[in-house]
Amino acid sequence: MKKNMLGNTGIEVSELSFGTLILGKVQANLTAEEGSRSVRKALELGINFFDTAQSYGTEPHLREGLRRAHDKAIIATKTRARTRNLARSDLEASLKDLDREYIDIYHLHLIDGPQDLADRRSVLDLLLQLKERGLIKAIGASVHKVEGARAVVAEPDIDVLFPVLNSAGLGIIDGSIDDMVEVCRQADTRKMGIYAMKPLGGGHLRKSPKEPFVFLRNLGFVHSICVGMKSPAEVEMNVDIFEGRKVSKETLAQIETVSRTLRIYDRCVGCGACVEACAQGALSLDRSQADESKGKKGQSVVDKDKCILCGYCAEACPEFVIRII
Repeated sequence: MKKNMLGNTGIEVSELSFGTLILGKVQANLTAEEGSRSVRKALELGINFFDTAQSYGTEPHLREGLRRAHDKAIIATKTRARTRNLARSDLEASLKDLDREYIDIYHLHLIDGPQDLADRRSVLDLLLQLKERGLIKAIGASVHKVEGARAVVAEPDIDVLFPVLNSAGLGIIDGSIDDMVEVCRQADTRKMGIYAMKPLGGGHLRKSPKEPFVFLRNLGFVHSICVGMKSPAEVEMNVDIFEGRKVSKETLAQIETVSRTLRIYDRCVGCGACVEACAQGALSLDRSQADESKGKKGQSVVDKDKCILCGYCAEACPEFVIRII
């Protein structure tokens, strides 16, 4: 597997990286042991870069999959904390859950824009101190918005940019793919590390994955492409694609052909928490399905053309009635 230096961080990462969101509680809901099989297969086939987050619930999956191989793996994780104390607690929890002494890349999770970044300045200052102590090797930020990416690129204390980036621009909330590419080129000029999330647009581009991967490779500044992989067979398929090999019939036979989808069960009480959590505008409340006798204010419904299967709505649901399946 080809390796690239992640900007000026001094960290070398595989061109294909493993996104673990798919393994966790809002998607496949695999146990740590079940998820660890795909992690071990990825490591075996040359993938050394793994992306997770406290909110994904998949740090234990990495811990199990990377046992006796911590020195070979690069791990990025994230915090949504807005205060120093919460950020410190998140980092300590991640170190424990991952069974590691340090984090390679620690992200400010989902920066929306300049004000959001300014509001988290105390957290960034803490991360700088932790970086000096060796508990963090590089500081990053994940973004779904062009405005957020611009704010991150303008901040000299952030080393790594993790944007939504795919050929169709799916999942970019406030602009086009051209807008995001322009900001990424500015990040590249600044020698930031850049790796892409949602390369297949939340599954909308998965029928022909080679073309989206070629698009990102040809940009010239993407150091790694982060793909969610649920099974060892999916790992094998993506590694074959990246290394220019034909995917075997045996591998294809093991991969589910049914597209993933967001399911909202009829136990939904219509509280609207998921609608507020969806930055894509893919969710709305159908008030015609209200039932006062059951305390039901309506039913959440999804526009599948807008949904990128990020799972943030499921995290926000207090009734646990949303799943990606």
